[in-house]
Amino acid sequence: MVGERRGGDGDRIGYWTTGDDGEFVLDADGGVDVDDVSFTVRNPAGGGDTEPVRGRDRPEGGETTLRLTVNAHSVAIHGGTEHRGMNDAACTAAGPVRSHRFHTQFPGLDPYDRDEDLLRTLGGADGEAGAPMMESPDDPVGDADTPAGYGIFGQFVDHDITFDPTSDIDRRNDPAALRNFRTPALDLDSLYRTNAEAAPFLYDHETDERKLLTGEAAAPDAEDGGGLSGLPGTDLQRNDQGVALIGDPRNDENVVVSQLQLAFVNFHNRVVDHLRGPGSDLVEEGESVLEAAQRLVRWHYQWVVRHDFLPRICDRYVLDDIEERGRQHFVPPGRTPAIPVEFGGAAYRFGHSMIRHAYDVNDEVGEVPLFPTGAGGGRNLRGGRPVPSDLVVDWSRLLDTGDGDYQPARKTEPLLAPTLFDLPISGDTSLAVRNLRRAKALGIPSGQDVAARMGYDPIRNEAFGEDSPIMKVLRAHGRGADPDSPLWYYVLAEAEYQQDGERLGAVGSRIVAETLIGLIEADETAYPNAAPDDWEPSLPQPTPTEGYTLADITEFAAEANPDGLVIDAVDAGPGSDVGDAAGDVLDESVTLRNAADDPIDLTGYVIDLDGQRGDLPGATLGPDETLTVHVGAGTDTSTDHYLGRGAPVLDDEGEVVAVCGPDGERSTRRRYVG
Repeated sequence: MVGERRGGDGDRIGYWTTGDDGEFVLDADGGVDVDDVSFTVRNPAGGGDTEPVRGRDRPEGGETTLRLTVNAHSVAIHGGTEHRGMNDAACTAAGPVRSHRFHTQFPGLDPYDRDEDLLRTLGGADGEAGAPMMESPDDPVGDADTPAGYGIFGQFVDHDITFDPTSDIDRRNDPAALRNFRTPALDLDSLYRTNAEAAPFLYDHETDERKLLTGEAAAPDAEDGGGLSGLPGTDLQRNDQGVALIGDPRNDENVVVSQLQLAFVNFHNRVVDHLRGPGSDLVEEGESVLEAAQRLVRWHYQWVVRHDFLPRICDRYVLDDIEERGRQHFVPPGRTPAIPVEFGGAAYRFGHSMIRHAYDVNDEVGEVPLFPTGAGGGRNLRGGRPVPSDLVVDWSRLLDTGDGDYQPARKTEPLLAPTLFDLPISGDTSLAVRNLRRAKALGIPSGQDVAARMGYDPIRNEAFGEDSPIMKVLRAHGRGADPDSPLWYYVLAEAEYQQDGERLGAVGSRIVAETLIGLIEADETAYPNAAPDDWEPSLPQPTPTEGYTLADITEFAAEANPDGLVIDAVDAGPGSDVGDAAGDVLDESVTLRNAADDPIDLTGYVIDLDGQRGDLPGATLGPDETLTVHVGAGTDTSTDHYLGRGAPVLDDEGEVVAVCGPDGERSTRRRYVG
């Protein structure tokens, strides 16, 4: 707490630290009346930001007491809050209580009901170093082949399928929400909310109502030095208090997930540009551009979940069996889709093991801790605030864009990064403790019982190793012969035991894959049901990866230029060792297009061909007009510009073409993929 005189020069008159109960004893110098003092608050655990005091009053009968109210918004940490309706699906003494969104898949199995102290010991209740499930700095968990961005994407998917429209405006526009808070589906309602009428604050009503609003990254803190410039489209739109105005506030809990939410916003906007230009044939008869964009964004997202995300995290044999024989246990066909608590309260929380202590977000700052550490916090990736421009995420560092150069996720093992044992939230600060206690409250069976019920030979605890966290804790509590473990722990240990932590084992794969595939196939608007037979992604694939991946979404999103100038095509020419054709070795070109509704003056614009820069002509490009920039020599026209270079520059796949505005800042880019 900091106290300053009201009016005048605002001289500081006191500095106090509150106790655990939030109280402090005011001992101001100079005999100042507290009513003449203004206060501000800093929360070191929240990163040290100052929060103004919004309210002050004297409790009845408290002449010497002043109650201060800090109206600071809080951001829920993933895994730190309940999903609405999940506890209603718990097993109780009277049996399972069904909710509309969640249910118990195996109600006949006994809950894993062990002593609370055992669970707290296993999960590291106090966040102390050396907790059984905490990664040791002397023996770190290895890196997986899976890029680090997929751990964050898994969190994004979870927020989509457990979206809960609690505002009055949603309920007024969606009567079904009063009954069941919408059916779980991978339909990106966390991005679009329910519809444009119910959430007008998401859309750009001044420039283009078909596009979603974005914001501009804030200047980095002075003590952190310089950083990247804040271009439009580099942060989510926010109100004056820094709160993100998005469909699901959980997607602003940390910078990386908020930047992934932003990537999908930019992806939608880039798809709108594409449908107004070269992709106009993708708009179906009777469909508006906005409706087509939302449909295509959803279908490509669902495709990535099924054909990119699941193959990276699940056992291939399990996926093949589901394709051949269908789903055997979870989200069975013909039943109203609901999320099994075995999935939402246990198996899908495997992703917590993939989360890193720090992320390499861009080439400016290197690795940055996910949450504040120490009293001052320092630079970190906490959410609920404007994103500093030096923390804008370059997704090519967290996803495979074709060159194999990316930061990997952690292996899936029953060990979590240390930062997840000291979450900046009230109550239990260990995410492991929260997961274990929630599973007990839900009455979820043991992993071994679930495995046997699904037809798999259960792995007994001793098979995980005498030095495994579960065996250490069981021995410490005199239960060394206990063969069972919590389902969440079992899924993590099974992944290490069967797959060396690279992906989920048999039980984990079956629960996760059948649930997600089931939610897609149960949605009549999803691509397996609504798209033409044998539909595959129809939007451009800007990376040379095999198949359409999450990196194609983020790269296509990054091509969008705030002023409307986009790169339509990159042609390496027949003489650049691409294909069998022969031709001029300098016949390389880049085609630019104005996707905006207004003309663009190209004066001062520069094209960057993987480090080799050239000026664009001082010409005006009208709406939908194109300019082809050639590497070699030639005569300029209104549609063609020649750089006159004597050597090729685009002869290797993976090279990046960028356009920089008159201020020298990059405004759009595209990676050459051959």
